[in-house]
Amino acid sequence: MTNNNSIKEIQNLYDKRISTSKDSVKAAGQWGSKDFVPLICNEITKKISISNNDNVIELGCGSGVLGNWINERCKSYIGIDLSKKMLIAFKKDANTKKIPEFIQGLTNFIPFCDNTFDAVIINGVTMYLHDEKILKNTLNEMKRIVKPTGTIFIGENIIPSGYAWEFSWFQKLSPNIQNLAKFYVNLRKQIAQKNPRLAGKWKVIHKDISPKFIQNYFQSIGKVTQSKSAARTIKEQKLGSKYRGNRRVDFVIKLE
Repeated sequence: MTNNNSIKEIQNLYDKRISTSKDSVKAAGQWGSKDFVPLICNEITKKISISNNDNVIELGCGSGVLGNWINERCKSYIGIDLSKKMLIAFKKDANTKKIPEFIQGLTNFIPFCDNTFDAVIINGVTMYLHDEKILKNTLNEMKRIVKPTGTIFIGENIIPSGYAWEFSWFQKLSPNIQNLAKFYVNLRKQIAQKNPRLAGKWKVIHKDISPKFIQNYFQSIGKVTQSKSAARTIKEQKLGSKYRGNRRVDFVIKLE
């Protein structure tokens, strides 16, 4: 799959989401109930330690569920997204008293100078960057534009051990059947990687990225901390034993 094809598929995915749902929270995908949104956003903000003096950029800002929250709590906010339809939805919900800046563009090519932002955020996006070159270029751009004392936040990242939990049908299975399902999931992923013609919907399925990969990529510039994703933390608190959601994680890189 070429870079251009990968980018087009990501754009089509998000255009379809916002066109189908007509709702910014549902279009974003990972938030669940609207009641959880302020709690999850607050959890993310605490992890990044955003202040009203910070210049913040969010890559893959989507419909602005997190962006609108952060925009009201920092000095300046810029959101970049590939989908024009998502940005239109973001603008519609934005605070008219403090309007954020929007750019339709790519996560792997950011039109700003080095060391520009106090915080660089990418939330719920890495799992869609299947092209290895696009993923690495995106992470390199995040390194480039963050200030020497800034923070990088990689949210809602899927790790290999939690991959199968991304499928609602998997969570309803018994432990023994889940082991068989894991084999099936891994087999379908391998087929999709080796032969796109046989991939079907697995061609754009979530990408799992190991914590070791993130650690190795950023350890030379700062301290990498891994934790449960903000969404998972809040949903587990509210739902308790009834929670059957994702097993994603967040990474915070504090530059030193």
